[in-house]
Amino acid sequence: MPADPRDAVPWINPIGGLGDALLLSGVLALAQKTDDTKRYNLVRRTRYSGMFRGHPAIERIGFPPPGAQIIDVSYWAREQLGGGNQRPFQILARLFGLTTPVEEILFLSQELDQDPAMEEVLRGKERVVILSPVSDSPRKTMPPRSWQPIVDRLVEAGAFIIQVGKKNETHITHAYSLLGITTPRQLAFLIRRSSLVLCVDNFIMHLAHLAHLPAIVVWGPTRHEVYGYPEHVHFPTGSDCPEYSRCLGPQYAGNYATACPLGEEKHCTNTVNGDALSMEAMRLLAVVR
Repeated sequence: MPADPRDAVPWINPIGGLGDALLLSGVLALAQKTDDTKRYNLVRRTRYSGMFRGHPAIERIGFPPPGAQIIDVSYWAREQLGGGNQRPFQILARLFGLTTPVEEILFLSQELDQDPAMEEVLRGKERVVILSPVSDSPRKTMPPRSWQPIVDRLVEAGAFIIQVGKKNETHITHAYSLLGITTPRQLAFLIRRSSLVLCVDNFIMHLAHLAHLPAIVVWGPTRHEVYGYPEHVHFPTGSDCPEYSRCLGPQYAGNYATACPLGEEKHCTNTVNGDALSMEAMRLLAVVR
């Protein structure tokens, strides 16, 4: 049988977290808008495939044949593409032939216009706050007990807190739990109809940027100047930690899935000023109310 001509289109192998996939989606949309003849195949991965379904730059999602051209999108290992600007979006943009700097516009294909289940959760609620305290890396996660007093203050002030994340995450008392039951598109739907996001360096932070929603982001071993967005409020921690310079990064890839070696008590994100964060959240809620 003749080979499928679509197999000759370059294949993208999506790796990293959901946030990385959203960055890649934005870059591909921009590349396709710049040159509408650009098309790519996407290696099928269960975690990411749904985010790219219907993407204007994606020809097909499947499995590459032997000898296929594979595009490696591990921006964190692409120092030669840094070009004085190490922001992931800009590195990916250069990888796909764009002249940088470019505006960092994210893209999610086929976003939900309606979702009865999520609409029911939001029905009659005001000042909705999306809480996402966990990252794929434990080192970027803020311990639940540090979030609890913040959640308590916001609930007392009349906010409705929705906690999102994976099903095995610790539920924070007084937050409405949607742990483990939302798709990326449902999360985007929720965030577009909320007032504020509280999170760490994770997928939800990128969705807040996609939705132009105010966000307060707690940072540990990663830097908001590189991975965050200028419109968000940043609470950086950890710069004085003795492990900070060797905590995360391309040369310390083995640390990504491990807990802080100093223990939870000294974990950088556990040192955030909860009172200041709560006050900033209430200030933003008053503005967007």
